[in-house]
Amino acid sequence: MRWLKGKSKSESTSAPGAVTPTKPTIHETPFTTIADPEKKSLAILCFRNLSNDPASSFYEFSLADAVITELARVRSLVVRPSSVIAKYQGGQMDPREIGQELRVNAVLAAGFIHAGGRFRVTAQLLDVGSGDILWSDRIDTSTEDIIAVQDEIAQRIVEGLRLELSPAEQDGIAKPSTQNAAAYEQYLRGRDLFARFIFRTIAQEDCDAAIEHFQRAIELDPNFALALDGLGASYVNRVFKGFGGAEDYERAEVAFNRALTIDPKLVEARMLMVFVYLWRGEKQKAREEVARARRDSPDEPVVHFVKATLHRLDGEYGRALRSYDRLMRLDPAAHVVASYNRALVYMYMGNFEETNKQLDQAGDPDNPLVKTFRALALYYTGQTDAAAELMQKNVDDHPNLHGIRPFMAMFLSVQGKHEEARAQLNESVIRNAEVDADIAYSVASVYALEGVRTEALEWLARAIALGNENLLCFESDPNWSGMRNDEQFQKLMAQVRAAHGTQAAKSAPPA
Repeated sequence: MRWLKGKSKSESTSAPGAVTPTKPTIHETPFTTIADPEKKSLAILCFRNLSNDPASSFYEFSLADAVITELARVRSLVVRPSSVIAKYQGGQMDPREIGQELRVNAVLAAGFIHAGGRFRVTAQLLDVGSGDILWSDRIDTSTEDIIAVQDEIAQRIVEGLRLELSPAEQDGIAKPSTQNAAAYEQYLRGRDLFARFIFRTIAQEDCDAAIEHFQRAIELDPNFALALDGLGASYVNRVFKGFGGAEDYERAEVAFNRALTIDPKLVEARMLMVFVYLWRGEKQKAREEVARARRDSPDEPVVHFVKATLHRLDGEYGRALRSYDRLMRLDPAAHVVASYNRALVYMYMGNFEETNKQLDQAGDPDNPLVKTFRALALYYTGQTDAAAELMQKNVDDHPNLHGIRPFMAMFLSVQGKHEEARAQLNESVIRNAEVDADIAYSVASVYALEGVRTEALEWLARAIALGNENLLCFESDPNWSGMRNDEQFQKLMAQVRAAHGTQAAKSAPPA
C-alpha cells in the first residue's frame, strides 16, 4: 500500500575476497542531444533477456532498477521510478510509444546476453520527440565486472543528455555501491523478488526470499548501503501487506539506521523510516523528515506519497489531495494507489459522488483496495448488504490481506452477525493493527459498533498514538455515534485538538 523507490549510491568498503571491477569495453556510435528544457525526463525500461535464459531473468528488472537508483540523485533529471517500468516487463511495445505514454523526453532501451562468465549489454537512448537515437553502446564485460555496467550506462546517459551535475552528484555516480560482485548479484536477486512481491504477487514467499538475498548481500559486504535499504524496505512492506508486526519494524529500523549511517541521502530509507517514527510515537520527527526530503528530493514520488499520507492522517484533506496529484504527475504508475487514496479522502469529506468517481478512474476494478473502498462507500451510503457481499468476495480472494478484514467485521456487525464480526479480528489482524494507524482505527470502529467500550477506546487511543489524528473523521464517523458522549472519548478528542493546536503554532510564520 505504501511507495518505495528512491535509493541512491554510496561508497562502500569491500568484503574480503571482493573482486575489483575492470573498465568494460565500449563500442560507441555518435550521439546527438535533445532540446534542453528546464528539467529533462527519462524512462529506463526493463532490460530484455536476449538469450531467453530463465536463470538470468532476474537481471531484467533489477539492472534497470539499479540504473534508476543511480540517477535518482541527479536534481536536473526526472527519472520515472521502478513502479512505472515494472508493468512493461516482457511486453512488446515500441520504446518511443512507451516514452510518449509516460510523457518523458528520452527512453533507455537495453538488452543483454549472459553466457558463461561473459555479459554483453546493448543500450540505446532514444529522443521520444524526434525518434532519433541519441547514443548507442555495446558493453562487453565479465559477470564479475557487471557492477561497472550500470555505472557506465548512467554516465553515458548524463553525457547524452548533457546534464550539468554538481560535484556531489558526479561523485555519487562515480562511486560503486559495492565492489563485491557476489554481494551485488545477491542484491540484484533481492530487488527482483522484492519488485515481484510489490508490483505483481503480494506473495509472502517472494518477500521472504527477497529478505534472504539481501541478508546474503550484507554478509558478503556489511557496508552495502543499498542492500541494507532493500532489507529494511522488505520488512516495512511485510507490515504494509498485513504479514508483519512490531518485530518487522524493529528489524527495519536497524537496517535503515545502518544504511543511513553509510549513505545519509538514501531517499527510500529516509521515507520508510517515517512509518517507523509513527510507530514509535514520534510524529513530529516524521513531519520534519518529510519536510527535509521535500526540499532535498522534490521529484521523488515516494516523498509525495508519504507527505500525502501524513496530511490524510492529520485530517488536512486539501493538502493530501494536492500531494496525491503531485505523486501521479511524477509516477503515472501510481495512478491506482493515488486514486483509491483520493477516494478515501473524499469519503472523509462526505463527498460520495467524487469518491465513486475516483474509484471508477482508478482503472483497476479488481484491485483489493479499490474493492474495499467501494464497499466502504456502499456502507456509508446505507447499502450495508451490498457492501458485505462485495467485501466477502474480496476477503475470500485475498485471505492474507489482513488489513481489510476489519471492514468486513463492520458490515457484519451492522447486519447483526456479531459472532462472525468478531471472528474477523483474528490474531494476524490484531498483530498488524498494533503497528498500523489505519488498521488500529478500523479495529476500534468494530468494537465501537459492537458496544465493547473498553476495547473500542483502547484501540482508538492506539490509533492516535500511531499518528492517526483525523479529528474530522473521528467526530463525524457514524460508527462512533453511540460513544461520542463518553467521557474518555471526549478526552481523546481534546488530546487530538491540542495536538493540532500545537502543530499549527509550530507551522505559523513568525510575527
